[in-house]
Amino acid sequence: MTIYIKEKNVQEILDIKTTIDLLEEAMKSLSTGKGFNSPRKRLPTSYSGGNLHFMAASWPEKGIAGHKSYVVTKGKATFVVLLYSTEGEGLLAIIEANLLGQIRTGAASGLASKYLANKSSKKLAIIGSGFQAKTQVEAINSQFNLEQINIYSKTKENRENFANKMSKKLNINVTPFDSSEEATKDCDIISLITNSNVPIITEEQIKTGIHINAAGGNSWLRSEISSNAISKFDFVSCDDLEQAKTECKELMEATEKGIISWNNVNELSSVIDGKIKGRKKSQDITLYESLGIAIQDIAAAKYLYDQLK
Repeated sequence: MTIYIKEKNVQEILDIKTTIDLLEEAMKSLSTGKGFNSPRKRLPTSYSGGNLHFMAASWPEKGIAGHKSYVVTKGKATFVVLLYSTEGEGLLAIIEANLLGQIRTGAASGLASKYLANKSSKKLAIIGSGFQAKTQVEAINSQFNLEQINIYSKTKENRENFANKMSKKLNINVTPFDSSEEATKDCDIISLITNSNVPIITEEQIKTGIHINAAGGNSWLRSEISSNAISKFDFVSCDDLEQAKTECKELMEATEKGIISWNNVNELSSVIDGKIKGRKKSQDITLYESLGIAIQDIAAAKYLYDQLK
């Protein structure tokens, strides 16, 4: 029997630390050849810019396949994941996936930071205070003994409210700043979680030893880092190379300019699997381009299904 999983079920069951573990196993499966991911496709739904987004994955080892789909119109979207059995049981679950996507996006940055940031990282900067920012903080904080979290976003009221809320929730000093330059000063990790179509940090802010999660630019129309700044990174990674070639504006422009080759862009799954080493020394500057891939969604969906079935 097909289960319908609502947002309230997701909220009650799916936590950040569990999701990081789920994503770690799912991402590793891509490197071992046990999991398969199909990059996101976009189909126009109107002449004014709306799109149907569709992304799919299968994980035969776990007996599942599925997809996430959603229509974005006038900046609004409702997400749904369909989870199927690969063992003859048909459609297992339909999952309302707005919250699932929020948790999964944060968990991906937490996972990348775990593998690429310096283990001694104490100071985090978050650029952006919207729907996705909360789980960025929670996920990265779950992997490190953070002592300070800085926040910058364009609207003063939003960043101050975010700082107050997260300070109380995590019992850590979360401080709002009036500029991204101030917020990122002396930080060990930066998470960019905006919908900006122009770079939001300068090359000067990308300092020795830092790790950056670029988590907001999941479209060729968005850009959080300048393509020229890509040359500063010692290690560049993404969640899916084929998807990055059509969605990641920073890397697409950097390869066109000859700043970097696609051969030097690594999938995080290979780091998790131990095939390659991400950070080789503490002074390295590392980047994770988080686009969001379907195998992450179906891994979380299966966990929800297993808890509720």
